[in-house]
Amino acid sequence: MAVSKVIGLDIGTSSIKMVEINRSRKRLDLGFVGLAPLSQGAIVEKSIKKPEEVAGKIKELYSNSRSRVRNISTSLAGKAVIIKQATIALMSDRELEKLIQIEAEPYIPFDMDDVNLDFFILDETSGKPGFMEVVLVAVKRDFMGEYIDLIASLDLVPTVVDVDPFTLEVMYEFCYPDVLDEIVALVNVGAATINVNILMSGASQFTRDLPLGGDHVTKEIMRFFNVSFDRAENMKRGALLGNVSPANLETIFSRYVELYLSELKKIFDFFSANVSKHSVERIFLSGGAAIMYGLPSAVQREFNVPAEVVDPFRGLQVNPTLFDLDYLAHIGPSMAIAVGLALRDEKDKLD
Repeated sequence: MAVSKVIGLDIGTSSIKMVEINRSRKRLDLGFVGLAPLSQGAIVEKSIKKPEEVAGKIKELYSNSRSRVRNISTSLAGKAVIIKQATIALMSDRELEKLIQIEAEPYIPFDMDDVNLDFFILDETSGKPGFMEVVLVAVKRDFMGEYIDLIASLDLVPTVVDVDPFTLEVMYEFCYPDVLDEIVALVNVGAATINVNILMSGASQFTRDLPLGGDHVTKEIMRFFNVSFDRAENMKRGALLGNVSPANLETIFSRYVELYLSELKKIFDFFSANVSKHSVERIFLSGGAAIMYGLPSAVQREFNVPAEVVDPFRGLQVNPTLFDLDYLAHIGPSMAIAVGLALRDEKDKLD
């Protein structure tokens, strides 16, 4: 067993996803894939509200994996995570590590004593002589502690903690190396949040989180048709409708697709006007809600660029005697973050 190996654990709003990748010198093999749904309210705004249920699902998935690896790679998102791009005086990594608290304070809307802070230098040749572009990532300590403590309580080791947009970037770089030179938007449509990460030459240039997602559609279906959460989820995913009018359901879908497109347009317009003189050239969609409501075709029509749903398993060796390929294709968009996490390495571990 390689000492650097980690298991990818995506703790989402509506489900837990786990992926293990077996590594050798010449190839990466898919070792385990697991997905366990959560009840409504288990995770609210990415905060763990039902820790016993969430812990139970993780324990069940880990047991099913039969893995001996205990190092866990997970990621965070939501209001307690802040990603900001800053222009600061040119200095070395070591100097910035010493001064990061002071340099970051104007950009982070939290008490600096309450956050874990990280950074990476984006561009040392800023448009302003003597300055550089830096991406700052701040996570509230108590929020991060919820995840770390829960994982540790299961006798697992929380080794790597990332944030969702950059985890998607890891997956994208591995699975789509042929389009790294394009300006690409990675759009992850989850249950509660849409993460947007725009890359140029394979490097993140701009990120935004939108407080929208598949759960908003579910709740509207519940309200309009007066049905339970589970029934609404099934209707959203294409279950038999019974006496429900398909036209009414399509109206709900269309309304939210238009809302998603409107918000994405604001982000892309801001990027073109303030970050780059160029526009997004390709869009990759992921997340459990990415394939619903005709979203991929609507995105392509709206922005007139290629738009496709990611296949996070495309760069891995997958044994068809061990995995149902149709099932992997079905859950693939939901597993993008978990695959990105599994591609991480122990060297990325927490300080």
